Amino acid sequence: MLKRRIDLWLPTYLASAPARLYQRYRRATRHTHVIFLICDHFEPQHAIQRPEQGGERLKAWSEGYAAFQERCRSEFGTAPVHTWFYPPHHGVEHLADLAAMAHAGLGEVELHYHHDGDTEATLERDLRSTLDEYHRWGLLLTSGHRPEPSFGFIHGDWALANSGGGKHCGVNNELHILQKLGCWADLTMPSANACQTRKINAIYYGTGSSEHPKGHDWGPDAQTGAPDQDGLMMIQGPLGINWAAPSYPRIENASLTSENWGRADRIRKWIDCHVHVQGRPEWLFVKLHTHGAIEKDFDALFGEKALAMHRELNQKYNDGKRFSLHYVTARQAYNIAKAAEHGQSGDPSDFLDFRVAPPTTALCAVNARHTLEHCTTDHMKLSAIDADATTCIRAQIGPAIAYFGRLRGLEIDVVQQRIVIDADGAVELTLKSGAILTPVDGAAQLIADKLTVRLTVHDRCSLSYRISNHP
Repeated sequence: MLKRRIDLWLPTYLASAPARLYQRYRRATRHTHVIFLICDHFEPQHAIQRPEQGGERLKAWSEGYAAFQERCRSEFGTAPVHTWFYPPHHGVEHLADLAAMAHAGLGEVELHYHHDGDTEATLERDLRSTLDEYHRWGLLLTSGHRPEPSFGFIHGDWALANSGGGKHCGVNNELHILQKLGCWADLTMPSANACQTRKINAIYYGTGSSEHPKGHDWGPDAQTGAPDQDGLMMIQGPLGINWAAPSYPRIENASLTSENWGRADRIRKWIDCHVHVQGRPEWLFVKLHTHGAIEKDFDALFGEKALAMHRELNQKYNDGKRFSLHYVTARQAYNIAKAAEHGQSGDPSDFLDFRVAPPTTALCAVNARHTLEHCTTDHMKLSAIDADATTCIRAQIGPAIAYFGRLRGLEIDVVQQRIVIDADGAVELTLKSGAILTPVDGAAQLIADKLTVRLTVHDRCSLSYRISNHP
């Protein structure tokens, strides 16, 4: 237990024992909403044996998690979603696949960042460069008339705000820099190592200064009636001692692996840690973490062990009487916490987009670098697409779900029912059922075949469209 640095957090754990016992008693007499999220330190290049293994892992996730969601919907009527915190040092080659996975409804993408020996200036410079690159793939941007930088954060090696004794960071005032660049919350803890904070099982605010490291070691709780406190929101996962673990008591640090998967005894401990916004105890947060890109842990995330975990969650904590279960992404959990601060109550699923709008990947995904100028449910405009090869644009708005070709730009105006395509050569559109296209100018040829339309574009063309209810 000492290697889990129990000396850092045991005093807080013992002091909060009466409150945890009281909340366990209260759960027997009230309806509790369990807000469940998995934050993945997603590193597909970790310990690869072959150059193509990273791409194979993304393919396994894309296919395996989609199939797993369908199994869950079939058995439980609901399905989990995932949050991939992806680090830039694992390469830009996986960003398009992650955007496509998010667009397909599997989850959302946030930022995992490893660094060492930085100053405030070098950290801000390098983070800006990283964010700029992610933005060129449509990631870490909120949808809107003008997409804005927005991201959740997990620190590499747990060493947030130089909490690793000078290793794996170097910047005491890291929280301020993250907020400045568009970060809405940190989700690093618990670590149960030397970086662990004294404050545990909490949603609270951490601050920092250039003079002192680990400014998030303690801070004011998030609470109803006190929105927008100073600092960066910290959303922690459960940390405690699981006396009911098999064979012997274990430290429960919210890590999800195939070896230490989501057993019933662990789920009870996650619930009993009772992470919540003060004043809204009936909204209970369970945040887990994993390193899920590695094959050995697939079983705990979208295999049989994962199914057993979600079966337990749905049978015990989704009866609609004592408990309701809500699967959320990290962004959605943050929004629910902010809604609680603002005094909202009732069904937390009503507040999934309360403060931070859905990411642009909810509306479109592109398999090439691009600039996203507008991204709303009424208007999407992409430009500066790197069209060295066939580009695929997937979209939720307009008459088509996909566009293929040597595309340089695309604009969809739902109000005007107009599409403008900037391309060179053949372009293929996969239409929604009932969509009807009419060339306006610039399309030399248009051939329709059921739900596929092919046209030839030399520079730019415009199409009007309508979607009939009776195709």
